[in-house]
Amino acid sequence: MKRLLFAGGLWLETVLMAALATIIVHRTLPDNAGELTWALGVMAIFAGATAFLAPMGLLQRLTLQGALISGACLFILPFFWLVGTSFKYNREIFVQPPHWLPALPREVIRSPYLVKRYVRLPPPPHVGKSRWRGITLALEQNLWMQARPLLPQKELALIGVGSARAVMGPMLVHRLQKFEPSGFWNKPTSAICQKAVAAMTAGRVRSAWERTYRGLKLSGITLTDTRYHDDAVKPADIAWRVTSPARLLRGQPNLVAYNFAHEHGFTIQADFTLPKSVHHLLGITIPIHEDRSWQYVRVSLRVGAVRYVSKNPMFLGNRRWQSLIFHLHDRDPANETNMGIFPLYRRDGGIVGRLPGSDTIQLRLHVTKISPLAAAFYKFTDSYRQAWYADRHWLDYLFNSVMVVILCVIFQVISCSMAGYAFARLQWPLRDKIFALLLATMMLPGTVTMIPVFLIFKHLGWYNTLLPLWVPAIFGSAFFIFLLRQFMRNIPRELEEAALMDGCGWFGIYWRIIMPLMKPALAAIAIFTFMGVWNDFMTPLIYLSNPSRYTLPLGMYEFSSAHGGQFGMMMAAATMMTLPVVAVFFVAQRYFIQGITLTGMKG
Repeated sequence: MKRLLFAGGLWLETVLMAALATIIVHRTLPDNAGELTWALGVMAIFAGATAFLAPMGLLQRLTLQGALISGACLFILPFFWLVGTSFKYNREIFVQPPHWLPALPREVIRSPYLVKRYVRLPPPPHVGKSRWRGITLALEQNLWMQARPLLPQKELALIGVGSARAVMGPMLVHRLQKFEPSGFWNKPTSAICQKAVAAMTAGRVRSAWERTYRGLKLSGITLTDTRYHDDAVKPADIAWRVTSPARLLRGQPNLVAYNFAHEHGFTIQADFTLPKSVHHLLGITIPIHEDRSWQYVRVSLRVGAVRYVSKNPMFLGNRRWQSLIFHLHDRDPANETNMGIFPLYRRDGGIVGRLPGSDTIQLRLHVTKISPLAAAFYKFTDSYRQAWYADRHWLDYLFNSVMVVILCVIFQVISCSMAGYAFARLQWPLRDKIFALLLATMMLPGTVTMIPVFLIFKHLGWYNTLLPLWVPAIFGSAFFIFLLRQFMRNIPRELEEAALMDGCGWFGIYWRIIMPLMKPALAAIAIFTFMGVWNDFMTPLIYLSNPSRYTLPLGMYEFSSAHGGQFGMMMAAATMMTLPVVAVFFVAQRYFIQGITLTGMKG
């Protein structure tokens, strides 16, 4: 019976570890019932054989260590999911079956290009695998012949007909299988192909093309003057040029094709004339369709005889149209990165040779190829950069949280240790009764005292300041005082008596003898205080109204209210807030666990 229980435990541990390994390798779990049944059966045989063949001592160690490792993996999984989600595109988050690990960005040598944007679905019900392969091949050929004339011929020539067919054919079949009912596939192959070709409209072909196509395109430019009026530059008035190894295919919009097989960078240049004086120019907006290649982009602008450059790192990391908005920093020094407006700084020694014409503008986008490792780093940290730019108060949140945490930890440790010392080691009238009264305050819910305490702090003029967040720590905590009292009662009194005989006073005994002996308990109190104050949301919500005074939990709430639909940014911000707590726990976990057991000491 005992070996049977060990076999069950080993089987559960093996299933959990195999599931985690499958997630790491394949990024998802298999959804085929037959494969799952076979895998579970093999693991059951392995667990049973190990349980009945291994010596009892080894079996106990295997089961215990496996339970510890499995439990650790199980409890770390939510944090693992949090960090992994912060590394993903939004498209990677909302997929079925879910992908637990973020995908590595592909190394892009040529652009434009097509990507595989589908997961092969199992054959429809009542359709065998061999027949399904025949249907798939016939559909890919017929649908490609129907779709090819409907595709953009300029891009198709650059990508290559063979490469386009290899991606678009399976993509069209996948979308057809996804949306057609199961009865659609019970007909002969010729009838299926005929009906599928008839259903393949231009809209469906365009939708499939847009899901797989990646290319770098540029459209018209808009200028903003100092009165915040926008003037669109006519496409005919913009002289676009590119350097090797890129080619510019003019049109509406302009397509930039490049090949980094031999060179590692090129420049896109646009020359045009301002409709107004250069002295009235404030900003510029550049519509761009990125190709998700994660190439590095530097932006520079030459206005008359002055050159401006962007210091914010930018990458071709999206696949849709978006607008790059820049303001000249010397004319508008306001920080508006949270609204997606980036500054262009006047370059030191920026007086250069004047361009032809006093109102001539020269825009340059310098595109540089980066290594696959750098592309992965910039892709995984993209949500963190976006979250950082989206809220200009992050440094304020961090500074306020760190300051409040440090003050609370210091005052809690000092005040609670002094009070605990007085209750545990000193003899004074009504000591035990006052200690009982102190413990009784722990029975009062915080909601009962919330309004009276708020009124007190408001009349003191402390509303919308950080004082209500750390001043109460000066008066200690009933729970921590109780914890330290219990710890001090186990310290031998002979140490105090020896110190008194040597002429040491009560405060000297507290500082030189008791405090060094209480280091584990004080460390536990510091950790508990840190975690409680760092994650405290309610107190800042009640007392703070100015965003520059928010702490991180309240700042996170404000951030989620504004960007709740952008889950990558949300997970990135949550990870940044969680990491300090995780780091403190791993550094001081011995004291953390010891602190949990302190209240159980005798005395």
